[in-house]
Amino acid sequence: MTEMLHRNPDSFQPPPFVPHPIFRGGHLQTITPVGGRSQESLLKSLAPTAIPVKVSDGDSIVLHEDLPCVSDAIVSDNRNLADPEMAGASVLLVHGLTGCHAADYMVRLADRFTRRGLRVFRMDMRGFGAATDLTRNLSHAGRSDDCLAALRAIAERCPSGPIFAIGISLGAGQLLRAMGRVGAGLDATPTWIDRFSGLAAVCPPLDLTRCSDNMQRLRLRPYNRYFIRSLLSRIPPGVRDRHDFAACVAGSRPRTLRELDDRFTAPLSGFASAADYYDASSSCHVVGSISVPTLVLTAVDDPIVPVDCFRGDQPWSDSTRLMVLPTGGHVGFIDRRRRSWMDDVLEKWVMG
Repeated sequence: MTEMLHRNPDSFQPPPFVPHPIFRGGHLQTITPVGGRSQESLLKSLAPTAIPVKVSDGDSIVLHEDLPCVSDAIVSDNRNLADPEMAGASVLLVHGLTGCHAADYMVRLADRFTRRGLRVFRMDMRGFGAATDLTRNLSHAGRSDDCLAALRAIAERCPSGPIFAIGISLGAGQLLRAMGRVGAGLDATPTWIDRFSGLAAVCPPLDLTRCSDNMQRLRLRPYNRYFIRSLLSRIPPGVRDRHDFAACVAGSRPRTLRELDDRFTAPLSGFASAADYYDASSSCHVVGSISVPTLVLTAVDDPIVPVDCFRGDQPWSDSTRLMVLPTGGHVGFIDRRRRSWMDDVLEKWVMG
């Protein structure tokens, strides 16, 4: 197989980040809506094809394929499309907790990359979006095999050209775990690995135990309530029909994500407890083995994922570039234009 281009983490120079003068601090950076084109306008520029992909235990995820925009105006203004190394390039986008293929950041990024001539695959995890009725099991941080299944499906559908992957929050952790396990020899080396040219992970919950400890704080109860309400309202029908689901819903409503994981995620996913789930599924155990070019982006003031996850004795491979910004919140990075700076970074990381 012909060797494809690979991003050089050491030489990568991101555009400068100038935070918004009003929306300061981790909480405002996290909850402030991004300005620019409306979601409705962005969706009109995309015409995805839904592609179910079989994964383990008889479940399926769904990839939403957005084809490149090939209007003469866009192509003539795009130098990268003249680069033969980028011909046929594809990018996988993996959403975060409570997200889906239609999340704001997924649509923004899909619009950007299709306009740059890439084929985009927006993934719905098990039980989310178009995959809601295609599963009897929950998605969780340890479903890195689902990301590998998605990338395999993309490689089969697009037999040539480089492949990139971008994960946001939970999806970022899944992708890091996937490539770390492959690098460590815990999962088989995919046949498409020579085409895999870059991975980007934004605000990944690297150490699930630390993240859970952080979310136990009283000041973060509003985030807990938001996630719990969203997750419990969207439990897939196939999961509700399981014989072991009734025991999970008995009793009062969980107050924290740790309680939710103890009562729902862990028992319904084959883990002994939340602690067992966190230890088995955290990507921090394997990121030191990642051998593909990787960009990790996070912020000191992220209220969801504590920055301590990325410091201290956490090992990182030589192929990984870690960028810890002083501010940006959780998947916010709202700049002075009220746009998300991470979009610019991810575009430059992929397009070079």
